[in-house]
Amino acid sequence: MTIGCSRAVRPADSMPLFTRAACLALAVAAGPLASATGHAAEPPAGFTSLFNGRDLAGWRGRPHFDPRKEAEGTSEERAKRQADWNADLAQHWKVENGVIVSDGQGVYLTTDRDYGDFEMRIEWKLPVACVDSGIYLRANPQVQIWDPDCERDNKLGNQKGSGGLWNNPPDSPAKNPLVKADAPIGEWNTATILMKGDRVTVVLNDETVVDNQPLANSFEKGQPLPTRGPIQIQTHGAPLHVRNVFIRELTAAETTGAGWRDLGADDFTNVNCDLPAADKPGTWTWKDGGVHCTGQPVGVIRTKFPVTNLELSLDWRHLASGGNSGVFLWAPAAALEDVPPGKLPRGGIEVQILDHGYTEQYEKSSGKKADWFTTHGDVFPVGTSTMKPFPPLSPNGSRSFPTAQHSRGTPEWNHYFVRAIDGEVRLWVNGHQVSGGAACTPATGFLCLESEGAPVEFRNLRIRQLSPSAN
Repeated sequence: MTIGCSRAVRPADSMPLFTRAACLALAVAAGPLASATGHAAEPPAGFTSLFNGRDLAGWRGRPHFDPRKEAEGTSEERAKRQADWNADLAQHWKVENGVIVSDGQGVYLTTDRDYGDFEMRIEWKLPVACVDSGIYLRANPQVQIWDPDCERDNKLGNQKGSGGLWNNPPDSPAKNPLVKADAPIGEWNTATILMKGDRVTVVLNDETVVDNQPLANSFEKGQPLPTRGPIQIQTHGAPLHVRNVFIRELTAAETTGAGWRDLGADDFTNVNCDLPAADKPGTWTWKDGGVHCTGQPVGVIRTKFPVTNLELSLDWRHLASGGNSGVFLWAPAAALEDVPPGKLPRGGIEVQILDHGYTEQYEKSSGKKADWFTTHGDVFPVGTSTMKPFPPLSPNGSRSFPTAQHSRGTPEWNHYFVRAIDGEVRLWVNGHQVSGGAACTPATGFLCLESEGAPVEFRNLRIRQLSPSAN
């Protein structure tokens, strides 16, 4: 497959995309996607395969579904819902000779993982006339796929071709493609989809059909897109064939601009956790770009340097039901002095990381109602620190409760994005801004990762230190 260079892709003001030179370089690097036998080819350099050519490992079933509702219900109810979707998927999606085949019915083929900013390469074929399908990005519709020669859909604009962001508002410049670039019925189409922020570029069969345009949020009209979400391939009543699906997640620098860097073992020092010994590992073990925490003893590690204004991006997951952890912001040096094992810092702003099972465990062990915390991203001051929490508030007014439920239970990964600047903290959970607070004191100090009784893992820790009042 080659990347379309016949129509130059314009760079955004602060987020350059393809230049013609880069486009040509990618075209050479990509090479042909399909092997001679029609089975899945090796991914291009820097990409990973989303389809192994044999089965649907790495995919799940999911219909058109509001991302805000994904975390609703108990863990058992969510598991049952997903099991039902997966059973439906098995009825309507299969793999034949290295090709994903959909009969056009049932739930959508959905990635197990959520993605933020990425470059995706995919091939699809319409085996019959009048197919209507699409590719959802971050669970939002859609990069349109359909038959431009189907008279039935002329009133909807299909004659303009595939690749447009069809669910965008009527006046959106990306609702329809810039050119019609579809291959004939029965032939393979090759596409590259580049997503950065809310902006999408689509190159179909070497033609740029969407040029760095925003994808509208279909579930929260007028609101920003979630910053992360699954990729979905739609069913809409007619068969579709798909093969050679590759993805490259964009780095922090590509995603968010200058100043971002990874956080790793060399950036942290122990406060009051166990260090590794000859006969056992320590509380914290760094490996493969992430860190595993045993949860024992209760305590923290901290950055070797204090931070003031920052953005922090990280993934986390609990490995046991009811797990408890957190990230401390702006922990004062004095609050970290002489803290014994089994205790937490005496100051800081905690961004809490709780598994959903914690609620049941708390109520069972205490006999009290779990109304003073949530498991979806509370933010609150600890010890000597103070903060004015954003509503909604906990019953005693000390915590900022999340405005919606978006975190996922063990063993699924979650993504936190934290912005802390000029004494104000804001938290995004899996792409949705949910909680925070203002007037934090102190508004400078150390960043800490918390061990609190149960195993937890962190990965993709990245930080960008900012100037005051940065935009």
